[in-house]
Amino acid sequence: MERDRPPGGRRLRAGVNVPVHRRWLPLLALGVLGPALAACTTPAGGASEREVAWVATGASVTLPGTGVTPVDLARRHIGAEVSVGSLPSALASTPGGKGLLVVTQGTDSLHEIDTATHQVLHRVGTGVEPDAVAVAPGGTGGKGVALVANLDSDSVTPVDLGTWRAGQPIAVGAEPVAIAVSVAASGSATAFVADYGSNTVTPIDLATLAPGAAIAVGPGPQTIAAAPGEVLVGNFGNRSLTAINPATLRAGGSIALPLNPTGIALSPSGTTAYVCGGAAMVPVAVAGLTVGAPVALPDVAQGIALSADGSTAWVTQQAGTLIPVTLATGKAGVPLHVGGHPSAIVIGAG
Repeated sequence: MERDRPPGGRRLRAGVNVPVHRRWLPLLALGVLGPALAACTTPAGGASEREVAWVATGASVTLPGTGVTPVDLARRHIGAEVSVGSLPSALASTPGGKGLLVVTQGTDSLHEIDTATHQVLHRVGTGVEPDAVAVAPGGTGGKGVALVANLDSDSVTPVDLGTWRAGQPIAVGAEPVAIAVSVAASGSATAFVADYGSNTVTPIDLATLAPGAAIAVGPGPQTIAAAPGEVLVGNFGNRSLTAINPATLRAGGSIALPLNPTGIALSPSGTTAYVCGGAAMVPVAVAGLTVGAPVALPDVAQGIALSADGSTAWVTQQAGTLIPVTLATGKAGVPLHVGGHPSAIVIGAG
């Protein structure tokens, strides 16, 4: 997206008046699912055999794209774009990884793409300008529940993925732009919604779909992820990361970042968070929130996801590229040009 303002701020609709992210870790860290496919070899760039990144491209009012692009990471091959609707803004994988969920701001909709056939299987209406989606346990037949954060409706729409019916919207704070799901050892689940316009995070009890009291964080919370025993919130307004205890629903300390955060991806173990923003990416140790050395990127970062083996971060860049970063060395590789203004990214088996 074009960013003359921080991502998640009010946007104009295409023609009138616009993600992980990512893999579903054991605790549904980012609300998406992308199981690893065992590989015989690991090519340069850290991508396992047949590992595919799905990238939302063209999400800009000046270049209003209508689809998502599959990228075979092992072969560095860009596939044909799958059209869903105007201004795709966020992605998530369904449980099992056979479906890709896409929200489109221009049509106020949630879609599902079959990742094997690239056919659009389902579509349902949401609130106004959906800007984020995560997947929670449950749903008819155990197929999961999609939670769609609606930027201009100040709400979250639950969608039963077994029936593809939308439930009653859940009121949250102003301008919700990101959502993550945390599952406790007891099995109880809570969604955490980053309310960009309220400087808060709203917890939602997923057993009752009732919102709890807003949790104050930093200015402009833009991205969120659930690590084991901790929820991490990236605040765009003051370049900081705030930790929330998912058991007590209280915010702990905040740390300064060397960038304005736009995306967070967790290592497979959940011990390290990789935060992107500006023209950089930085690792953060979850225990103690220790910030590592930033990795310089050639362009403005939008979204981030890790390869299945956790060796490589793939970062979408505003100028139309997808770039790998080898995490062991902190070195950025050769970018792939996918076109448009790529924002959200999900990685799974192809």
